[in-house]
Amino acid sequence: MEKSRSALKHADHIVIKLSSSIVADESGQINDSRLRTLAKEIVTLRDQGRGVILITSGAMRVGLVKLGFKTPVRALAKRQAAASVGQSELIWYYRQIFEELGVRIGQVLLTQADIFDRQRYVHVRDTLSSLIHSYKVLPIINENDTVSVEGIRFGENDRLAALVAVKVEADLLILLSDVAGLYTADPRKHPDASLIPVVTVISPEMEQQATGPSGSGAGGMRAKLQAAKVTMQSGVPMVIASGQEAGIIARIVDGEEIGTLFVPSGAPLRARQRWLGFAAEPKGRVLVDEDAAKALVSANTSLLAVGVTGVSGDFQPGDVVVVIDPDGRQIARGLVSYSADDLRKIQGRHSDEIGAILGTDSSPEVVHRDNLVLL
Repeated sequence: MEKSRSALKHADHIVIKLSSSIVADESGQINDSRLRTLAKEIVTLRDQGRGVILITSGAMRVGLVKLGFKTPVRALAKRQAAASVGQSELIWYYRQIFEELGVRIGQVLLTQADIFDRQRYVHVRDTLSSLIHSYKVLPIINENDTVSVEGIRFGENDRLAALVAVKVEADLLILLSDVAGLYTADPRKHPDASLIPVVTVISPEMEQQATGPSGSGAGGMRAKLQAAKVTMQSGVPMVIASGQEAGIIARIVDGEEIGTLFVPSGAPLRARQRWLGFAAEPKGRVLVDEDAAKALVSANTSLLAVGVTGVSGDFQPGDVVVVIDPDGRQIARGLVSYSADDLRKIQGRHSDEIGAILGTDSSPEVVHRDNLVLL
């Protein structure tokens, strides 16, 4: 554990995400003193020669109050309008704070389409790298809620932060919110719950105990665990900690045992694998039997038609699909070799039968192991 913490001292590229509860209070007022304190810590990291990306929530919370809403709003158009107002308020505020500290900022608004599309995915990386290294600008990122619609939204900025950290090959992701880390149970309901200092494997029990969003935020511990799954498989350490703690960023980077550290496990995925596993948009689902699931997970084999039990969605060869085991769990993602219609015709069949069924020479693999990422 000490070794894992001490490695954070050498983090040169750091992504920091601030939750809505850190950025603004329940009344929608921006937390001036807290943001100024955190800004100084971020500038200190930059002065040490580290590259920093800041991801901020809070635009919706600020905007809803500015527009006079007193209760939570569900209508998408109203939420997008609030995001528009809130974004302008927040970026103006951040500019004022960081300019006083001698740092220029650049606003970057992202939608899932910017991450799902392979070409846009590469452009995002190049833009962020240029801002940080060529122009010494601090990128401040948020989801572009103003134009995002249901179905193409990140849903919460924890996942966005994880995808950005993976994309830029960060050495550390820090999620700061109003919770001190991952607990053995919800500390708001169970006062005897204890903080878990280090996580090397996210167990089903952890996911079951994790709570969803509260207040006007969209995340919660459940979203943070999903973010941790992304970073742990991609070789990026992640820390959940309280943004209310004094000197929190410096203490994390100095290796102090504070918050919960999620330690990467195994060899990190390559760039293409990371895109396949976490950033690409699945076009459909392929259900497999128990034998196929075991072969994929344990033996790193390709997926064959004989192991397919069901197909959903409308996809074409080369699209990304999710592989589902008999218990309904997502066990892999990959590039499929067949269209959904053709796969329905050959599911459950042996490879030597495919040519006769489809009337053409075809690949024996539904998803080749080189195009497959285990989840």
